[in-house]
Amino acid sequence: MEDLRADLQAMFDRQAIYEVLTRYCRGVDRCDVELLRSVYHEDATDDHGMFKGLGHDFAVWIVAWERQNLRMGQHLIGNFRCELAGDVAHTETYCISFSEDKEGRNATVYNRYIDRFERRHDEWKIADRVVVIDMTRVDEPGAPFGDVPGWDFTFGARDQSDRSYGQKGN
Repeated sequence: MEDLRADLQAMFDRQAIYEVLTRYCRGVDRCDVELLRSVYHEDATDDHGMFKGLGHDFAVWIVAWERQNLRMGQHLIGNFRCELAGDVAHTETYCISFSEDKEGRNATVYNRYIDRFERRHDEWKIADRVVVIDMTRVDEPGAPFGDVPGWDFTFGARDQSDRSYGQKGN
């Protein structure tokens, strides 16, 4: 019975950590500073290559940078490895990020988040992050897909006017 409890706790912990990762992606994509700050402990560090410092400072910096440089962006996380050791977890999460700059160029970054999570006050958050870049590519602009005559898409927004904020629980 004790093994079953430990296995269930490990499943709950991994899920809680994964949900922090998805909140991070949403925070970056919606340019939501407070949501981004919520994934880091107060003393957490983040090495994003172009930014090295506290996670809370990164949240402010990346939102300002994206608002100045990008029209839209989206993160997609994939493979997720999580090694639990009590109140510490070491994770590797594959991520592909897509963005369109203000000139219409599309950039794709294939990276991995190498994170140390810590559970403090019964809550998992990032304590240390290093972003490892594996590949990048930039594509020149083409005709926007949404300009197809007769199609009426709802497009995303990089703030709380985005449709997802109107859903219950957001």
